[in-house]
Amino acid sequence: MKRRGSLFNLILFGLVLVFALGVAIPEVKGKPVIRLAYNPLPFNLPSLIEKEQNFMVKQGFEVQYDTFLVGHAMTEAMASGDLDVAPVMGATSTIVSKAGGREIKVIGCYSKAPGAFGLAVRPGGITIEQLKGAKIAVPIGTEAHVLLGKILAEQGLTLRDVQLVNLLIPDGITALQGGQVDGAMIVEPVMSRLEQAGKITILRDGVGLISGLTLSVVPATLVGSDQISAFQRAHNQSLTYLREHPEQARVLAISALDLPPSVVESVAKKYIFDPDITEELRMELEDTICFLYNEGIIRKRISVDDLF
Repeated sequence: MKRRGSLFNLILFGLVLVFALGVAIPEVKGKPVIRLAYNPLPFNLPSLIEKEQNFMVKQGFEVQYDTFLVGHAMTEAMASGDLDVAPVMGATSTIVSKAGGREIKVIGCYSKAPGAFGLAVRPGGITIEQLKGAKIAVPIGTEAHVLLGKILAEQGLTLRDVQLVNLLIPDGITALQGGQVDGAMIVEPVMSRLEQAGKITILRDGVGLISGLTLSVVPATLVGSDQISAFQRAHNQSLTYLREHPEQARVLAISALDLPPSVVESVAKKYIFDPDITEELRMELEDTICFLYNEGIIRKRISVDDLF
C-alpha cells in the first residue's frame, strides 16, 4: 500500500508540474510568432526592406523566415500550419493552388512587372515572324506560359503552332544557349543580365499583354487576424521606405541580390509595388483562370471571388 501511495503521489506531482509549465509557456515565449516566406528573387524589394528594417519585429513579433523555390510549396506549408504569410506568390501558382483545394486567400497585390517577363532567342536566331513550328522552352502553368500564349496570339498563332518544352526558367535558358531549343521564356533579373552581356535577344516582353502580377497570400483561417494585420502594416511601411529612400533601396538590392548596379537599375524600372487590387487586375485574374482551365492545368474553374 505504501508503494502504491508513493506512486500515486509521484503521478499527481508530475501532472501538477506539467500543468504549471503549460500555463507558463506563453509568458516564456514573450512575443507572438509569425512565419513569413522570404524570397528575395526575382526582385522583391519590399521583402528585402521589411527584413532589413525589422518592420515586423517592430510590430512586436518574433519572425521566422523560410525560403521557397516554388509557389505550391508555400501553399503546402500553409496547409500544414508551417507558414502564415506568402508575401509574394505568382498569380498562376495562387490560382492552381486554390483550384486544387487549398484554403488560401489573397490579401493584396505585391507587384506588377509586365516587362520582367519575355521570350528570348539566341542573337541572330529566329525572329518574331518565325515562331511557327519553333521549339520553345517554358515552365507549363506559369505566368511565362500565359505570356507565351499571348505572344503567339499576337502573331496569329496558338500554343499548338509551336513545340513546347516544359522546362523551368534556368533549365530553359541552358537549353537555349546549348541550341536544344529555338526560344525560351525568361524572367528578371536573368533577362537583363544576359541581354546586357549580349547572350540573348528579347523578341517580346509582356508590356501590353500581361501585368506580371504577384500576390500576397495567407491561409483562409488567418484572414483578419492580428498576424495578418501586423504584416500589412509592416508591408506598407516597406513601401513607404521604398518611396522615400530609393537610393538606399537600390544599394540594398545590389548587395542582397548580388547583381551589378546596371542590372538593378534596369530591373527596378520594370516593377511597380502597389497592394491595391483593381478591377483591371481582377479581369486579368479571370482571364488567367480561363487560360489554365482551357489548357487542362486546373480541373476546377474557380471564380475570381474565390481568391478573396
